[in-house]
Amino acid sequence: MNNKYNYKNLKWLWLSILIMLLDIGTKYWVKTHFWIGEVLSVLPGINCYYVCNPGLAFGLFTNASLYYRWLFVWIITLVIVAFIIALYKLIERPKCYSISYSMVIGGALGNLLDRILYGAVVDFIDVHIKNWHWPTFNVADIAICIGITIVTIRFYYDFIKNNLY
Repeated sequence: MNNKYNYKNLKWLWLSILIMLLDIGTKYWVKTHFWIGEVLSVLPGINCYYVCNPGLAFGLFTNASLYYRWLFVWIITLVIVAFIIALYKLIERPKCYSISYSMVIGGALGNLLDRILYGAVVDFIDVHIKNWHWPTFNVADIAICIGITIVTIRFYYDFIKNNLY
């Protein structure tokens, strides 16, 4: 009998847990060593700047009502479940898909935990050039962005490979 699911991909959930724990740990460190709004210059162009983001990525929907904030929690939960199911169902795909899905899951879990416990996500990495600042982010955001970038690049690589050759 040919099993259409690949349980072996679930072994990559250790990476999700590691990312989530790293995210929780860094946020805990920031919360216990800084006041909200406090800034510490780490390197030229990089600050540790403790802020709480009640909105979504890049500060979108920051002024959303409590109803919408909880709606975000449910939507994010569904996205996490969808990624876990997708990870479970990956069959004969390159390992980078499993790794990238696990990175997204771990990052999303880290930020989801903040939303549930504190009503906002703790962000603290501030990258800037002179007076121009990228929106403040955290370890979970890095994992999500890297995971999505990897899967996007690989998807396009596979698409081009299968359709042009």
